Amino acid sequence: MLLLIIIVLAFIVLSFCYMFYTAQRDHLRFHKFTDSQYPSQIPLRIFFISDIHNRIIKESTMHGVEDVDVVIIGGDLVDKRTSASKLKSNLHQLLKLDAPIYFIPGNNDHEYQEGNLISLLNDYNIGTLSNDDRILDAKDNSFLLSGLDPYFLRPRRMMSAAIEDTDYFQVLCVHDPYVFERMNVEDKKKFHLVLSGHTHGGQIRVLGMGPYQRGVFRSMESQTILVSEGYGTSVFPLRFGTRAECHILEVSKP
Repeated sequence: MLLLIIIVLAFIVLSFCYMFYTAQRDHLRFHKFTDSQYPSQIPLRIFFISDIHNRIIKESTMHGVEDVDVVIIGGDLVDKRTSASKLKSNLHQLLKLDAPIYFIPGNNDHEYQEGNLISLLNDYNIGTLSNDDRILDAKDNSFLLSGLDPYFLRPRRMMSAAIEDTDYFQVLCVHDPYVFERMNVEDKKKFHLVLSGHTHGGQIRVLGMGPYQRGVFRSMESQTILVSEGYGTSVFPLRFGTRAECHILEVSKP
C-alpha cells in the first residue's frame, strides 16, 4: 500500500513538473503564405505575440526573430499578477526587435495594478489600437492595421477606415477570436489577415479535450486566420496538450 502511495505521489509530482516545463518551453512558429490582395513585391513580416500574462519573454526566443516589419501584441500583455519590473523587462525584449510595436488590449489588461498601462506604453513609443486603425508603412508597402477591442478604452465600434477603404492590405487583431466570429459577415470579409489569441488552446487538454479549441493557422484564398495558443498562462503556470508560442508571419504576392 505504501509503495502504491509513493508511486501515485511520484506520478503527480512528475506530471506537474512536465506541465510546468511545457508552459516554459517556447515555440517560435513561422507561417509563410500568399495573398492575391497583397500589393507589394517585397514580403511583409509580422511578429505576433499574445497572452504573455505573467511570463518573462525569453531573450533566447527573441534571438530567433529577425527582420520583422512590425510587432503586434494581441492582448493580455499583463494581468493582475504582473509587476512593473516584469512588464518593463518584456517591453525591452520586444523593443530590441527594432520595429514599430502596436498593442491591442485583451480582457486581462485592465487588471494591471502597477499604474496606467496605456500611458506606460506611450512612454515606450508603443501604439495602442483600441477600436482604432493605423496605416503603416513597411518597406515599399503600406497596409492597414486595425485593433478591435470590446474590453478597454472606448465604446466598441468598427473602425471607419476598415469599413470605407478596401485598397489596403488589411490586418485585423482582436484578442478574442469569438468576437471576430460574431462580426457581420460583410465586415469580416474586408480583412485579409486576422490575428487573435485568448484561448491558450485550452491550456490543459486531457485526451485531446479542453475548454477551448486548439490554436489554428488557416490560410484560404482571400483570408488568413491565426488563433495563437499564447505565450503565457492564466491562473496556473501549467500546460498540457498545448504549447507556449509566438509567431512570425510572412505574406507575399502569389
